[in-house]
Amino acid sequence: MVDRAALIKAIQANIENYGYHVTVVTGLNLPRFSYTIGCKENFGLEIIFAGGEYYSENDIRVITIKIVDELEKRKDWKTVNVELGLLGSFSLSSVDKSWSRLVALGAYDFYDQDDIQFVQILPDKEHITMDIPDMSMKFDSCFNPVWQWLIRNWDYSVPRNSTAVTNLKVLRGEKATEAMRWEVDQWEIFSGAGPDVPKEDLRVVPLGVLLGIDQSLEQTIHLQVGTGLWRDPVHLVWNSWTQT
Repeated sequence: MVDRAALIKAIQANIENYGYHVTVVTGLNLPRFSYTIGCKENFGLEIIFAGGEYYSENDIRVITIKIVDELEKRKDWKTVNVELGLLGSFSLSSVDKSWSRLVALGAYDFYDQDDIQFVQILPDKEHITMDIPDMSMKFDSCFNPVWQWLIRNWDYSVPRNSTAVTNLKVLRGEKATEAMRWEVDQWEIFSGAGPDVPKEDLRVVPLGVLLGIDQSLEQTIHLQVGTGLWRDPVHLVWNSWTQT
């Protein structure tokens, strides 16, 4: 169990030393997300980065730091635009409370308040992936299937913390064309031939994220370990494939 007293102490120490604390949540069946605690005292709001598997966890921290630095200069979050070289450019968008109450409970718990404004970090179009939601709209699991596990129980016959190695093409919405189950809780799911995927395009994500991106991937759940599926990118009919 989490030692709440120790966690609160750590948050307070970060706020005192750096002006804010960043909570990063990873694992299980949801996309990674992070949010600040402490920015409210300076800017009247907190910041969320939801999804964004294009980026590493360290990238997310760097981006958040730069956004906070820009807020200190501008104060008005609507005018913030940060350019970070190869990472791309970033702006801020409003967050509906239905989202923040689901993903940023730690901030509400820390402040013991029900009225906290959040804004969402959004990358440019070149760096958008399907796990990044539009948090300005009210949360609806039907329109945000990647994030359905915020309110839906995991009812599949595979471990909730199952993961898949995939590529950026899949995360950007291209149909996966091959899938392989290597372990009870580990898959490989690619658009295109797995061996041809550049190393820099590989990502490890929760299987639940890919099931949200493409419902037709549910068929891969029933694979036995050591077996796989493939399909033509046009007709998209799954065919059995066994490792020899």
